Amino acid sequence: MPDDHEARLTILERAQLLHDATLRRHGEMLDRQDEHMSRLDRLTDQQLALNDQLKDLTARLNQEQALHAEQLARHEAIMASLAQTLQAIKDMLDRGNGH
Repeated sequence: MPDDHEARLTILERAQLLHDATLRRHGEMLDRQDEHMSRLDRLTDQQLALNDQLKDLTARLNQEQALHAEQLARHEAIMASLAQTLQAIKDMLDRGNGH
């Protein structure tokens, strides 16, 4: 009779040990999967929050861009008026005093 413990186990006992080991391994895998899913949930929440922040930022930048466009248009109008006034002054200087 062999002294080795495994050699003395019946096929049914070996199957039960293999089954138990498989269940333990699957349990460990499920635990890790739960951890990974929790991490993915947190990352998803963070991504959604970042998307919201980017939408808000985009909206603000669009508003600021519109404001700057309005300011630029006003500036260009003022500069055109000043250029017109300057040209009128130059024309008056070129004509002289008339005396």
